[in-house]
Amino acid sequence: MLKFVTFAVKTQLNVHDLNNEAVAGNVTDIRIMEFLDENGNRIEAPAVSGRMLKHWHYEGMRHLINGAYWPIPLCAACKVGEPVRPGTINDKKLSQMVQPEKNLISECAVCDIHGYLIAQVPKGENKEKGTSTRRTSRVMFSWLMPVLGYDTTQKQVIHTRVSQQGSVDEGEESAQMIFNKSYASGIYAFVSALDVDRIGLEELNLGNSDRYAIKDDERKNRIKVAVEAYRLILSGQIGASLSHSIPHQNPIELLVIYSKEGPLPFPVSPIYSDYFEKTIGLIPKNNKNIKILYWGQKESLDKNIVIKKNTVDEIFEELKGEI
Repeated sequence: MLKFVTFAVKTQLNVHDLNNEAVAGNVTDIRIMEFLDENGNRIEAPAVSGRMLKHWHYEGMRHLINGAYWPIPLCAACKVGEPVRPGTINDKKLSQMVQPEKNLISECAVCDIHGYLIAQVPKGENKEKGTSTRRTSRVMFSWLMPVLGYDTTQKQVIHTRVSQQGSVDEGEESAQMIFNKSYASGIYAFVSALDVDRIGLEELNLGNSDRYAIKDDERKNRIKVAVEAYRLILSGQIGASLSHSIPHQNPIELLVIYSKEGPLPFPVSPIYSDYFEKTIGLIPKNNKNIKILYWGQKESLDKNIVIKKNTVDEIFEELKGEI
């Protein structure tokens, strides 16, 4: 059965608004990062945090579970996309709940896979003892960074809201304010890993025969959702302002490595020109429990090492077939 999966993705994104974290008044700007090229020269370009990518994997899971995979449980917070998890509703108000790890795992697939942090101040007469517990995420993301050697562009655009009325009453002009947003284009890459073996795992039972808090069938459904959420990311379902600026996404390369026996090395990032060869060089050879799948334009691949697929869907179907 599938135990660990890594993804190395290279994609073109035109006119995207993926990380508008710099906001000042009516101006929203895209985050710019400093980093080094392959010659050690400093460059600046738009980049997207791993937190943003992880959030959209979470959103993908949430939408899949609320749709086709509806029998999978979600807590009250994850069901509606609230960030403070695990959540419950008391007196018509959403609040963070404190329960044993086993209960939280069984009651919410997103809390299980994406983790949670509970840090609550003490209440009542016991002023010295609060609650602090956490579950580490089973899904991991790098930043989405520009591929070295390619240009990136960004441009700030002026938008305005237009009243549907013929006139605007005095004092309401601010409701028709002009605002500025930035959009960027480029060829980007990111890497990600999914620790499949730890989905459903109750940490205190690690090493025991009954280490999982949920049944096998439910674990498999959760793994399928976690894998399928990557497909949504590859389709462009990431970033802010999807209502009016879905990225013009064009996937270029996808390298997926999976193991049926344990953890794998993280892939070398596709921002580097030799990422493919270096990633292959990291993977243990002659291990029948490890498979390397590739979709893209590379030719002359060693068929004994790398399996080239004709479509991205073929990769996802093989992954789900190993669950």
